[in-house]
Amino acid sequence: MSSIKTRQIIACVAVAVLASVAGNFLVAAAIGNEVIVCAQNSTGKLYYRQNQQCAASSESSIMLNQTGATGLVGAKGATGATGATGATGADGGYPSTITVKEITVTHTVQASDAGSLLLANSGVVIFLPTNSAVPIAIGTRINLANRRNFVTVTPNSGVTINLLASSISFDSGNFQYGTLIKLSADDWAFMSSPDEFP
Repeated sequence: MSSIKTRQIIACVAVAVLASVAGNFLVAAAIGNEVIVCAQNSTGKLYYRQNQQCAASSESSIMLNQTGATGLVGAKGATGATGATGATGADGGYPSTITVKEITVTHTVQASDAGSLLLANSGVVIFLPTNSAVPIAIGTRINLANRRNFVTVTPNSGVTINLLASSISFDSGNFQYGTLIKLSADDWAFMSSPDEFP
């Protein structure tokens, strides 16, 4: 029988003997406390002493239930799978690019003009239809610009611009810029930039 196995059997026997001699030993072992037992040098008998103090001249102390050193940290596990993609958020504010639509004749605003730039090369008239004729979402923004002459925005009957039922034009001059914003079913706001070029 190997020496290792012999020591294991002796340790088991020692625990069993201590359990029968001192009933509170197993309780101490179960909660991880270190326990000192005394071995009589002349006979080899084991004793459990309440004060854990062995006689220095006739006994040797044996410590049981010792805690070993902490082991090394294990290797890091593999990275888990990527989670599902979240829902797409709402569109941001003013876009970095817009669609430019060249207009050369009278133009009636359409829902497809939303977010676009209506660019006139010469003086033209832009009509704002009633919501019943051309449904356009409230909050729609339409940009206007002209290269030369002027642009006139004219509301159809029942439509107002800046609370007025009359036409509004850019200031005279080239390269003017303005914006239409639909405020309610048949009410629009028109804002134009000041003259910057002759």
